[in-house]
Amino acid sequence: MRKLLLLDADVIIDLHTLGLFGKISRAYDVYVTQEVYEEATYFKKGGSTNPINIADKVIVIGNVDLEGLEKVEKEAKEARLVIDPGESTSIAYINQTEEKMIFCSCDKAAIKLVSYMELEQKSISLENALKTTGYHGKKLYPRHLERTFKAAVNEGKTLRIQFKKLV
Repeated sequence: MRKLLLLDADVIIDLHTLGLFGKISRAYDVYVTQEVYEEATYFKKGGSTNPINIADKVIVIGNVDLEGLEKVEKEAKEARLVIDPGESTSIAYINQTEEKMIFCSCDKAAIKLVSYMELEQKSISLENALKTTGYHGKKLYPRHLERTFKAAVNEGKTLRIQFKKLV
């Protein structure tokens, strides 16, 4: 059974820019929320703007629970983090789903919030997601790297200690 990977818009755009989206979509069942699908429409490469067409390569999630989304927004406010709508719906979905789905984002605030909500075991760096496909190239951006991901997870844990009311 193939692993389920929930992607953020920035990851989709970066994968297209680097020519690696096909590698991910062949290795995983790729999911996106409706907001991410609508956000990831183009990428820039070589001075030109190129359209992104992933309709036949992803499964679009449209049923993100409103209560779950409100919880994510409340947690983000509590942690003093600003999260985009695509990331909010993605985090709400991984929090609500029973499926073994992994969230992949390179946005530091989103990764911090995932950690703040104690969902870091349901997330992965883009570097590690690509490694599972056999890709070990060097053309990734710093925000894709495992060390950047781990640093954001640790910052999220620190925020949890600072702002959560531990009872």
